[in-house]
Amino acid sequence: MDSPQQDAALEQLSSVVQLGDSVASGEGTLYGYEWDSSGQDWVGGNINARWPEPYPDCHTSQYAYGNVVATYFGATFHQYACTGATFDNGISAAETSDGTEYRPAEFGNWDTKADLNADYDAAAPQLVLLTLGADDVQFVSIVEDCIKNAYAYYWDLEVERCVDHNPGSTIQTDFLDYLPTLEQNYGTLLTWIKERAQAENAPEPKIIVTTYPNPLPPDGALCNDTNYLYADQIKYLWSLVDQLNGIITETVDALDDPNVAVADISGAYTAQGTSHIWCSDDPWAYGLSIYSVTSPSSFESQAPFHPTPDGQESVAEHVIPVVHQWFAPATPTDSETPVSTDPESTTTG
Repeated sequence: MDSPQQDAALEQLSSVVQLGDSVASGEGTLYGYEWDSSGQDWVGGNINARWPEPYPDCHTSQYAYGNVVATYFGATFHQYACTGATFDNGISAAETSDGTEYRPAEFGNWDTKADLNADYDAAAPQLVLLTLGADDVQFVSIVEDCIKNAYAYYWDLEVERCVDHNPGSTIQTDFLDYLPTLEQNYGTLLTWIKERAQAENAPEPKIIVTTYPNPLPPDGALCNDTNYLYADQIKYLWSLVDQLNGIITETVDALDDPNVAVADISGAYTAQGTSHIWCSDDPWAYGLSIYSVTSPSSFESQAPFHPTPDGQESVAEHVIPVVHQWFAPATPTDSETPVSTDPESTTTG
């Protein structure tokens, strides 16, 4: 990605902090999957791939979009995102799963002053990137429930759910009923970020909240990456991602805060009019064809639904113009040089 000449009217960016979940961490990109264009599916990959210390369960990688953004602007990147993170489990408190702590809180609870991330303060962020919400509404569990139902429905064991006329209890409880709480949590976190800077007499950071890229075919197309589902289920799941993105955008826009903006990355899987969603010739998101009934361990992979390195690059390209409203990019010479990083940068969650 080429950098334009610096704009003298814009501030130089030196410190970027990333908060959020698996899209922000770079989940999936280090398993080693490759797209087989002839078979139209994902091949290879190592489910036991080692992820960087000190928080390997967070599945962070150098391909994460925030690292691309920071490099473009010549800034230090501080990566705190962690796969599976939610507001309650990861952002405001330590992230745990089945009794295992993935990492300390990415931000901490500003109201109670509990679990505050000292590294966040040391980073003195000028820009905070935030990708959050998919795990709060349990999207992975929703997809799993839809796949199980599709299998049972095929054998006439259950009525079809995960469709517009019958969402099912999982979608109703985890997604539809939870949306008001998600809106509230967004408002809380954005307020905390501002109040924390004020309490430390530090400049208030700019905040960019992203939506989510949507790999699902809106027309319900069937292919190796979608064939665990029915067409009407695919279309309904697509609408849920679209609804989540709408909630994120409306919540941030309602703040009417000049220091907070939305980067809409919902179209990150399209480039120059060419589609890179599932069922295209060159998808930029890992698909369900990673899972194989002949390889039970493949179902432990967390790659499906996450951007490939190309997908992460495209996400960054959608975020960079929003950052550029506040900050000048690095000079061409600087942008070709790897940015300096702290101990919790591109190798951590």
